[in-house]
Amino acid sequence: MVPVEPVMEEPTQGGIVHAHLGPLERTGIWWVIGDPGRKGGAHLELCPDGLRVFVAGEEQERVAWWRFMGLSMEVTTRRWSSSRTAGTLNAVFGDAESGVNSNGSCLTGMLRTPYEPWVGRFSHHARRYSWSEIMMAEALLRRLLAAKSLQRLGDAEWLDRVVARLAPERPRTPKQAGAVVASALEAETDIEIPEDRRNTRPPVFPDVSAPS
Repeated sequence: MVPVEPVMEEPTQGGIVHAHLGPLERTGIWWVIGDPGRKGGAHLELCPDGLRVFVAGEEQERVAWWRFMGLSMEVTTRRWSSSRTAGTLNAVFGDAESGVNSNGSCLTGMLRTPYEPWVGRFSHHARRYSWSEIMMAEALLRRLLAAKSLQRLGDAEWLDRVVARLAPERPRTPKQAGAVVASALEAETDIEIPEDRRNTRPPVFPDVSAPS
């Protein structure tokens, strides 16, 4: 049975609630994926016009939401097991299916115009993510992509409400996580949520050199 842990809301300065769902975190005016406070690290900023890739505090790339044809998340509960070193060991010892690959914590996807595989790496937070959080974050990406509504991730106030609905949930399987996410999305939007279909990753993703 997959272990589950509570999703915590941590008070920050001024009494503002610090919200997160696994690697998905509210920071400033936007939500991000990964730890933006990690020195020399990488994170992905979810903006209205697309996903922005930052490495060591500098923007490296911006991808418009409409370009994503596929999108999935590669991450584990602990920082070390989500690192590039762990991913390399997984590849060497044939354990890549149960952990990250040599890119470490990342989003992987297929882009259009032009068609190309894409990797956006991010730094795992020092905190541990629960499997419930990871499964719901993955399901959120899949469901929005399937509904052709991935741009909703760039609406910070909308995502606030969705994550607030998801945070108390403790799904124990990907199927349960998909159902919980579908329910939260249907409560917060009028878009039609298609049946959940887990992404199959493209066979080869480029290895990127951003820090883990």
